[in-house]
Amino acid sequence: MWRPSSTARASLAQSPDQHYVVTEQGVLSLVESDVEVTATAASADQPVLIAVGHAQDVKAWLASDPYILITGLTDWDTLESTAVTTSCPEEAAPTATAEATAAATTAEATPTATTDADGCTALENSDADPTDSDLWITTETGTGSVTLELDTAGSDLAILVATDGASNAPQVTLAWPRHVSTPWLIPGLVVGGLLLLVGVFLFLVDIQMRRADEQRRARAAERAARMAQADSVATVGIPRIGDPNRPLTRREQRDKERAEEAGEEWVDPRTGAVYVGGVQAPTVPQAPAPEPEELTTDAVEASGAARGSAVVPGLDSDTTAAHRATRELDETESFTVVDAEEPASPESKALPVAEEGAAPDENTDESDEEHQA
Repeated sequence: MWRPSSTARASLAQSPDQHYVVTEQGVLSLVESDVEVTATAASADQPVLIAVGHAQDVKAWLASDPYILITGLTDWDTLESTAVTTSCPEEAAPTATAEATAAATTAEATPTATTDADGCTALENSDADPTDSDLWITTETGTGSVTLELDTAGSDLAILVATDGASNAPQVTLAWPRHVSTPWLIPGLVVGGLLLLVGVFLFLVDIQMRRADEQRRARAAERAARMAQADSVATVGIPRIGDPNRPLTRREQRDKERAEEAGEEWVDPRTGAVYVGGVQAPTVPQAPAPEPEELTTDAVEASGAARGSAVVPGLDSDTTAAHRATRELDETESFTVVDAEEPASPESKALPVAEEGAAPDENTDESDEEHQA
């Protein structure tokens, strides 16, 4: 895209206003030795002539005619030119060949030249037709537009471009083939190839990252589904009480947050404290254990324990031993016989009185021993 054109093509900046256009010696080989000359007339029916000759012969043939002299290139698109309309005495007269001198003497007589204050003579058109001259090495004629290709290597050739000599000269274009170097072509291709490889590598990395992200999302969704299913079953476990200063695990933290949002009960696994809706529930005070001396028979009966039970439910070992001590018989105190209808005092231990007239039981001793037992 940025490579310059391989052909340098330059034309006159404007259409000539003189009858002849001439190139200075060396202009034809200014870029390359191969040059293409194109002359285009103002109208398609005008005759066009491109005459090639030695530079000295061309200027000798012009004699006192004004002309446009092409001296070089203003830029790659424009020819540099100047109008030659006077002839000053300090200018050295061109050395012409004998053939050119003879042609100049046989040419039509020119009008009387006028001289200005500087001693320069104004040149006037003779309207001479260069087609009939035999000074030219080669010529190319046509109508409207004419093109001529030349090889000017190591020569002093010049060209003269005209129509019929009586009209303004045609537009002139010179074209040279030129070698255009592209020093950045190979580095640009290398850099472009590296950028392409980097782009392909990044594209593959992006695909791999997208695939890994999809797999990670799938695993996270599956894990969340398992956790939701596990959380749907209410389970109560014994809290693991350990270091109260350790941080909660992620699972314990999730359970705590879920219980706070739902207003449910949550047990701190570190301390065993119970939280309801994020607020710690107060501990339930335990009833104090009764002292052994305060426990009486009435209290035991009120508690529902059967008289004579070996173990009273709900009592510890010391209380049970104290209760048993109150139930044992005193072997030193004698029994007293009282009436069955009289209430027995708590201090005395009596046996019931036998009915009158009853025969004495021969097994009285055994009965007494059994009753005592």
